[in-house]
Amino acid sequence: MDATILNAGEGKRLRPLTSLKPKCLLKLNKATILEQQLINLASCGIRDVVMVVGYRESQIIEETRKKNFNLEIKFVRNPVYCETNTVYSLWLAREHIKDDFVYINGDVVFDKRVLERLLKSHYDTCIAVEKKRVTEEEVKVRLTSNLVMAIGKDLELSRADGEFVGIARFSKKFSPLLFANLGKVVEEGEVDGFFEVALDRVLKHYRVHAVDVSDLLCVEVDSFEDFDKAKKIYSQITGGNVRARSEGNG
Repeated sequence: MDATILNAGEGKRLRPLTSLKPKCLLKLNKATILEQQLINLASCGIRDVVMVVGYRESQIIEETRKKNFNLEIKFVRNPVYCETNTVYSLWLAREHIKDDFVYINGDVVFDKRVLERLLKSHYDTCIAVEKKRVTEEEVKVRLTSNLVMAIGKDLELSRADGEFVGIARFSKKFSPLLFANLGKVVEEGEVDGFFEVALDRVLKHYRVHAVDVSDLLCVEVDSFEDFDKAKKIYSQITGGNVRARSEGNG
């Protein structure tokens, strides 16, 4: 199985930390966010990675090539990163994705067991979900049992059952549907939107399941508060003190 990581964004909400470097190269402690992700991928048997870059891309490429993660990494450039979002970045990667693949947002810090749980799932297409009360900021999901019925940032809070944490597993059979809908969103001019807009459209035609990771440490770094949580999570994971996260820790 391959992996696709989106690292094109500017991370504006974390300025001045991201004024001179991309968000994925922020240090958690000994490792950056990106290094933590690549280590997790390699330890789970992933060998091929497609990485979409844009903002300060040369830094990402240089830092990645300095270290041997036992991964083959192909870089895809998003030249209009300042005007687009994940829907466009993932669409750009389409020609390089031929098999089943793991999708990861480039700002997620996570216990590798999140990824292991997805890879071990008997569902061919599934997303990692934390079941909790959500806020306006999060990418929300509505579930029937563990079947994803709707996904998106605009989902009504009262109808949401949890948050998509930015890690998913998509099958070779599912991918053409996803990329076809990404293409439609791009044609409609919604290039500054989130890829979950296209994913939500596919739900009518393909069963996508939720894998509950509520008991595992994981955070998507969008704010300074998130970054503080990410550093604590990294410390717990690398220190061997991985615990079930308390309510509200996500």
